[in-house]
Amino acid sequence: MESTDGNEIVIDYGQRNHPIKVVKVDKTLTVKVKGQNILKTRNAYLLDEHGHKPVYYFPISDINREFLRGTSTVSECPYKGRAHYYSLVVGGMELKDSVWRYSEPSKEFTAIRDYIAFYGNSIDNIEES
Repeated sequence: MESTDGNEIVIDYGQRNHPIKVVKVDKTLTVKVKGQNILKTRNAYLLDEHGHKPVYYFPISDINREFLRGTSTVSECPYKGRAHYYSLVVGGMELKDSVWRYSEPSKEFTAIRDYIAFYGNSIDNIEES
């Protein structure tokens, strides 16, 4: 299935009057934190959830794990499942709980199990190419 912008729809969740779409991004994305490139991938997804700003999800395998430190923070989404959090560690600074991952996703969202997302205020920007 394709979306209107030509990108492949990976998940089209429309139940409970709470639509969520996950689409494959057909671009290279680079995440910068404190002026440093910490992640570059051609395998990202864009998750668009009703009532929220769209969020990029990146393969956890595409970030150098030295930038991530697991925390004890856990949250539960009634749609996507259980998320575990990481702090970003860049340039001697630790940005607590700035990254999350649905390591225990609901059955509809298993496609994003091995993907991470960043709170927008914890990164400089995401460059597209």
